[in-house]
Amino acid sequence: MGISLKEVSFSYNPKRKGTVYALHNINLEITDKDEFIAIIGETGSGKSTLASIFNALKIPTSGEAYVSGIKIKKIRKRRENYNNIRKHVGLVFQMSDYQLFENTVIDDVMFAPLNFSKTKEEAREIAKHSLELVHIDESFYEKSPFLLSGGEKKLVSIAGILAMEPDILIFDEPTAGIDPSTKKKLLKLFKEFNEVHHKSIIIITHDMNIVNSYAKRVILMKKGRIALDSTPYELFKENSDIVKDSNIDLPDTYTLIDFIEEKTGIKIDKHLKNLDEIAEVLTYES
Repeated sequence: MGISLKEVSFSYNPKRKGTVYALHNINLEITDKDEFIAIIGETGSGKSTLASIFNALKIPTSGEAYVSGIKIKKIRKRRENYNNIRKHVGLVFQMSDYQLFENTVIDDVMFAPLNFSKTKEEAREIAKHSLELVHIDESFYEKSPFLLSGGEKKLVSIAGILAMEPDILIFDEPTAGIDPSTKKKLLKLFKEFNEVHHKSIIIITHDMNIVNSYAKRVILMKKGRIALDSTPYELFKENSDIVKDSNIDLPDTYTLIDFIEEKTGIKIDKHLKNLDEIAEVLTYES
């Protein structure tokens, strides 16, 4: 069923006079299988606030939000919690340290299934499977997560979310502050989660090369509103005014294609997503 937002608005200070809204009248539908969505926009445009609504970290000030048919609303009874929602939508924070807190890697990843009433044995099996999915070797299991490298911490934090077995995975600036090799591994993992395991992936990012190469759908946020919901090609090729107005850089492939066409006269399809595809076209043309 996925995520459904109907006229959702959000304010951090809803009772204050002259309230400022971080989100305005958002209407959005996201399915729980096979989507690969990039949420983009300037700092302060509402990207992270929107993702927090998806995961029930924030509750709409007005409007209605649903995850797999469950309404996101303020909990009034102590015995209630948001676990039913977070079983379906997992959010990986930009800073891995915010998600790591146990003494060992395996204990950290076991935390979620234990919290979802699994036995210790069941939780350990789920944790081992989740760590295998992100290619963390068994030799890391008894290590402290805080002694790992930045890239390793990121993978363990992702495993911790996978252990909840969600349908939808949200990554907030997942490649910020990591080295190119780890970035490549992460993006390969996201593609595998999407294409092999059929999970819906949502990435919040400022990297337009990631958007162009991996996303099937892009949501552009501007001043708390959805300015555009389209394919990357429609955004970069057909909406140049919106791109310019939102201070978004074009992907490197677009800049390179424009340069090649200007210098050689060779026309290249801007549906191409990476340098290898461009090189193949140039090889054929020569």
